[in-house]
Amino acid sequence: MTATDYRPYESPGVPGSPHGDRLCAEFLDALFSDEVTRSVQQSGPMAILAATEAVRQLLAAPDNPEGVRLAALVAAIPAKGGEAGPIIAEYVARHAVDGTQAALMAVRDYWGSINTFWLPRGTGEFLDLFGAVFILASAIDYAGASDDSGIGGRDLHVKAASEGIVAVAGRAADRALQETVLTCGVMLAKDALRAASAPLPDPHRYLADAGGPPTPQEYRWARWWDAAMLPYFRLGFGSPPYRTLDDDGAGTFDASFRCHRIRRAIDSSYRYNEIIGILTDYAHAETCNEALLAIAAGGVRAVTGYATACARVVDDVLACDCGEDGHEEVGETAMGALVWYLVTPRYDVRAQLHSLSTTGGEFQREFSLSREGQRLGSVARTRLTDGDMLHGPGWEPLWYEDDTPETHWAGQLAERAARRVVTAGTSTAVTSACAAAAHKAISACATATPDKLPHLAPLWRELFLTAIGPTTVGATTIDTTAVSATTLHSVVTRLADLTARIWSHIIAGPGTAPTPPGNADTVLSIDTYHAVWDSYSLPPRQAIPIRRAFIGTLTSSAELSGIGPCGRLVEGIVTALTPQDQACAPGRTHRP
Repeated sequence: MTATDYRPYESPGVPGSPHGDRLCAEFLDALFSDEVTRSVQQSGPMAILAATEAVRQLLAAPDNPEGVRLAALVAAIPAKGGEAGPIIAEYVARHAVDGTQAALMAVRDYWGSINTFWLPRGTGEFLDLFGAVFILASAIDYAGASDDSGIGGRDLHVKAASEGIVAVAGRAADRALQETVLTCGVMLAKDALRAASAPLPDPHRYLADAGGPPTPQEYRWARWWDAAMLPYFRLGFGSPPYRTLDDDGAGTFDASFRCHRIRRAIDSSYRYNEIIGILTDYAHAETCNEALLAIAAGGVRAVTGYATACARVVDDVLACDCGEDGHEEVGETAMGALVWYLVTPRYDVRAQLHSLSTTGGEFQREFSLSREGQRLGSVARTRLTDGDMLHGPGWEPLWYEDDTPETHWAGQLAERAARRVVTAGTSTAVTSACAAAAHKAISACATATPDKLPHLAPLWRELFLTAIGPTTVGATTIDTTAVSATTLHSVVTRLADLTARIWSHIIAGPGTAPTPPGNADTVLSIDTYHAVWDSYSLPPRQAIPIRRAFIGTLTSSAELSGIGPCGRLVEGIVTALTPQDQACAPGRTHRP
């Protein structure tokens, strides 16, 4: 509707908007209205979340051995929350006029950065403005929570959203804002449910009366509301250039109901959150975490291989030839989500793994990197059965391992990596060159000792540069109307360097490299957000392949190298939860 005066990572502050203030007030009035409150409380998703909360309480019971082990793991990692201080200080050092404006910009950029990673074909200004809408969700979900970032209360979030929220309108935007009201209503009702039922007098009886734990399909329905997935994708797919996937002019993407691989890939957007948040969600008594629900309802076997299954989801959707539109786009969304979670300080998977692998005792063995513990074979052999879920009705895994021989592991994984780093239609010559570069990196990871792994960063940097080679041939500088004089060379160099930094710091570093000094996590995250944002100043024909190469390289290094943080975290937890009288972790499912 209107242009915004805000420029992420450059402006000294966030502009105000009286019109935006009024719209935010209307939003909050609707949210806290009796009509919305009753509607949410009487809804199907809330019935599902009530049963999920009962399952969580059973898992956390003092006589539940798995809960006891999870609590011990939680005690070994840094507490989630309070990450705002270093971020505000870094903003002030870089461009913010003062601490208050730094806090406002950090909130707006946090949500804008999600979009720039998850929707890499979008238009930069749209993605920033969509972020302003979701600030209202964090005003409800984050402010005052037990894992509060410390950025500020609800009033600060509303002020950060005000100027951007009035700049977008249309069918998709209007419906998304209404759905965000309902999403926030679900968040409030979930928190009230948790507070009122702590603990339920008899969770077993409650679940029996409810017909048992929620099924995976039921949980997904509730999680979509709790995670604001519906308004998020409505805004994204209702905007250019995703509008070609929009079936009704309001951001509706019906292909996700016709292709199960597309649906699985969309759901990966929250599943990576579940993986990285297993322990922190348990610590904060979070009702919604699919991995924890699977453990409680299906046992440890229900999450053995969960991370490798999520990795397979990405590669399956990129390889699908069913004829529906959108496979490339949702594959990018899943990859972008993983990269964003890895680099964002709020989730801090690096600190979790570093603490667990240096704490001493059995945890150190379970989470440390070792040549014997690398999981290259499991990643290469994992396959998915047909369907749009990762678990069956009884929380049995819908993935298995085939008998692919070891001699084929690196080659197959390299081909998957090559498909991740380039868009559809890329020449065979370029794809083959990417597969060769990926094979070199993956093979090196398979044979390197833990102390040598961080030094393999140049190999992943080379994969990125190989993938973008055709994009940079003959190119000079970006459009002179862009926000800054950033050149194509500058964007490429920064992103190439970041593939190496993220590998060394987040993927291969925890437990092998020394604890990074000071606010290294914060600096890396802001550097990454800023470099990705600056890529939106390039023409789309250059920028989209560059961003695809960036997220494809990082997810290949994080999921296909055999030492990825998600697999390392999940399988370490599986081993820690396995009864001590068993010689090994639960066996993986194999195709009958």
